[in-house]
Amino acid sequence: MAVNKIMSAASWLIGKGEKSRPVQWAERKFNTIPEKALGVSAVLSIVAKDGIGCYKYVTQSLHNDKIPDEKRKFVAALDLTNGLLMILAQIGMYMLMRKYSAPLFKKLFKNSFNPETAKNIASKVRMKQKQEHLPMIRKSDFENEFKEVENKGLSVFKFVVDIAAATIIGKRVIVPFIATPLAAQVKKKMDVYEQNHNPQKAAKNDQADNQPVPEAFGDKLDISTHDTNLLKRYYNYHK
Repeated sequence: MAVNKIMSAASWLIGKGEKSRPVQWAERKFNTIPEKALGVSAVLSIVAKDGIGCYKYVTQSLHNDKIPDEKRKFVAALDLTNGLLMILAQIGMYMLMRKYSAPLFKKLFKNSFNPETAKNIASKVRMKQKQEHLPMIRKSDFENEFKEVENKGLSVFKFVVDIAAATIIGKRVIVPFIATPLAAQVKKKMDVYEQNHNPQKAAKNDQADNQPVPEAFGDKLDISTHDTNLLKRYYNYHK
């Protein structure tokens, strides 16, 4: 009985959703430009996931008791910077690649889709049809089919390249390269704000940051007696 009620409720919601304007608009886009609609939907879903993840990471970092108080701001700033950069880089790379993927396709496959290639393929097809005593395809019909194959190939190429540019180049190459330096700048801004609004806590954090940190390389590291906080080492070595 409960399952039937749940299924009925789900069917009612789906039915209402299909009649809504946003869903109808999306359906028209998928019918007219399926490659673009699918690409935009994929990027938006990835960006939404990264946005939620960014919020969760920042919240966890600010309330993580395992991270020293004086380092929580840096970790949270790194999470925030990384999350915002992932969102912006993916959207930016997707929009940028939308302009260049079509010319790139034509450059890469210029020998496969051109009038001379179409003419040679048409001659071979008509010759084969003549040998097998089949009705020969008209030139205009073949040109239309050849153009349709090119358009479908372009659509697949654009979707793959645009998504790859957003998720690989934008998210995995650009963001890691600039996230840490920007996070350090964000932390400096946060320190200035804290010095102006809570000078006692800022002084305490500065005192903790200025404590000497033992050498952390090779056999000089004794994990039984020395501080092994990697975030503290990173911050002190990169002041």
